[in-house]
Amino acid sequence: MKSIKTILLIEDNPGDARLVRETLSEQAPHDTKLTHVGCMGEAEKYLAEHVVDIILLDLGLPDVQGSGAIQRVHAAAPGVPLVVLTGLDDESVAAQAMQEGAQDYLVKGQIETRGLLRALRYAIERKRLDQLKDEFVSTVSHELRTPLTSISASLGLLMGKAAGDLPDPMFRLLAIAHNNTERLVRLVNDILDIEKMQSGRVVFNFARVDVRALVEQAIEGNRQLAEGYGVRLRLEGAHAVCDVRADPDRLAQVVTNLLSNALKFSPAQDEVVVAIEEATDVVRISVRDHGSGISADFKPRIFERFAQADATNVRQNGGTGLGLSIVKQIVDRFGGEVGFADAPGGGTIFHVALPCWEQFDAAKSIDPIVAVSPV
Repeated sequence: MKSIKTILLIEDNPGDARLVRETLSEQAPHDTKLTHVGCMGEAEKYLAEHVVDIILLDLGLPDVQGSGAIQRVHAAAPGVPLVVLTGLDDESVAAQAMQEGAQDYLVKGQIETRGLLRALRYAIERKRLDQLKDEFVSTVSHELRTPLTSISASLGLLMGKAAGDLPDPMFRLLAIAHNNTERLVRLVNDILDIEKMQSGRVVFNFARVDVRALVEQAIEGNRQLAEGYGVRLRLEGAHAVCDVRADPDRLAQVVTNLLSNALKFSPAQDEVVVAIEEATDVVRISVRDHGSGISADFKPRIFERFAQADATNVRQNGGTGLGLSIVKQIVDRFGGEVGFADAPGGGTIFHVALPCWEQFDAAKSIDPIVAVSPV
């Protein structure tokens, strides 16, 4: 098992930070270094310049709380094992933390030396095993993508009569094969996308993005898909909203995935409504469908990988169960927030909130205060 050399503690309470340092000093190796920062902003700046073996995270920071703290840590240090600290001995809090990607959790006031070291070591081992699993899936997906793409292209050529006219029964069989191959290609690409994002191997090219223009392009790019489902697309709002800091290609992927999800679960002859509005320091993009809504038991799992609410409906509409998970991964890296709610009168509204460009510009001027000490 890998030895622990560097630990980042993100904790705003000096007393709790001192307790963790004293607890570690009792049995941790002498060359273990603990770095303490008091808020998420300081942690993000530290992680941009340093590599750590593991992170201890308080879920009640002054600048972010709960799952938002976990999301920002993963965005700043993808691939680094995470143990969360909470003042609540609450199984639901623990379950939510693990669902968000933490490897373990500890309750403040109940931390003892062996338990802390054991949690840190086990968290590193769990992360290592997760990475091995993801690498295996990625390798298999890479091996599948090239032949699947070739098969799909060949079927497309045959359907386009490149080899001459086809009898109707043969054309129908080829169409079924082509549609299923296309679905497999999308599945493989989604798996590769999400694996690369979780391992931190996706390069995000951040720029100042005109949200309205990008959303309009995404809507136009999905009109043919909407026509295939017999569903209308409509944009409302979006008057004079601020620009955001994002990777334009990845933001377009977010909007496209939300549109695709809404179209698949909207009744024919209905509409999907996209809205853009500016709130305090954020731009909010929402996509509303008029489908049957999301069941209560599925809501906690909506952003999990391969999560599918209705297997029959998904099978009919070609869903992979990865689109919304990819949305969440990307938005987390943007420092934004994604969520959903039941729509009035039926259906669901998914929304993405992204910080305005001006807010990010102002935040860059804040210098972090970092305390580094040997354990």
